[in-house]
Amino acid sequence: MRKPELPVLFNQYQSSLNKFTKGFYQNLLDPLYRTHRYFLGWIDEKGKESDSTGKAFRPSIMMLINEALGGKEQNILPLAMSIELFHNFSLIHDDIEDRDEIRRNRKTVWKIWGEQIGIISGSSMHALASKALEEINSEDKTKLIELRKIINETCIAVIEGQYLDIDFETRETIDVDDYLQMIEKKTGALIKTSVTLGSILEAKDKQTTEIFEDIGKTFGHMFQIKDDVLGIWGNSEFGKPIGSDILKKKKSFPILKLIQSSDSDDKKIVYNIFNNEIDEEKKETILKLMDKYDVESYCESILNDKYKHTISLIKKLEISDKYKNMLLDTNFFLMHRKR
Repeated sequence: MRKPELPVLFNQYQSSLNKFTKGFYQNLLDPLYRTHRYFLGWIDEKGKESDSTGKAFRPSIMMLINEALGGKEQNILPLAMSIELFHNFSLIHDDIEDRDEIRRNRKTVWKIWGEQIGIISGSSMHALASKALEEINSEDKTKLIELRKIINETCIAVIEGQYLDIDFETRETIDVDDYLQMIEKKTGALIKTSVTLGSILEAKDKQTTEIFEDIGKTFGHMFQIKDDVLGIWGNSEFGKPIGSDILKKKKSFPILKLIQSSDSDDKKIVYNIFNNEIDEEKKETILKLMDKYDVESYCESILNDKYKHTISLIKKLEISDKYKNMLLDTNFFLMHRKR
């Protein structure tokens, strides 16, 4: 099987976005923004220049779609920056909520500067994500209102999804459909919006935008479900030890499917394990139960269904084969990535 990789063009998009965002921050000299520059990977915790930026998947897919429809990079960059800042704001707060001390192989903001600064840092980045929309060069006021409305709705959805995720930690019974609704908000909403915004500036008809919305929604599901699969059956070579999410007691998609599939005796075993501290022995018990109920195959079948659905959508698009192939490569990456 070929290696799952994002389109090479994503590197160019990341470089353009990084340059544009640094320009946006050029006059933001308050000490607060040192935490932003650190989290965005431009400096280390001592303030020295660094290059530790993230993948920028969401703005890159937006820029790809915009280009596929004939859009100009300078027109989409403010939107791409807004989405990337919003995504990073949510990660800064997410790290506090989950007590994560490491992200992108570096200490998290709250771990270095404390929770209070972490909250302020994330909140201020959220405000800048909204302010970034002022950089859009368009005289179409109706279009600008529509863009702001979409981003505001996405913001609400992501925060609602994060609330549900936290709420699920203390709820004993969670339906798989409830979980899919949660990830559609927490993870999927921003990916769907990135895809939609990539098309909305240039799409000549509503049908094209609707196809991209469907692609974005499916990409969002695939992204999170694959993350959940890697959290159970990941490879330590890529930083995801086998069963890492079990040890964290995360009620992820495979765990919920296990609970849903188990008979009454096995359900009791699962609930008992998750209601107490989990050690390596208990982790192995959960993994054996997952084998018993063929949970991994079920997760892969769900991913495969979504993968095939996206292929059918991409084929409907009236764009050049060059860009269709890049979207197909992205779909393949989401299906088969190792980390």
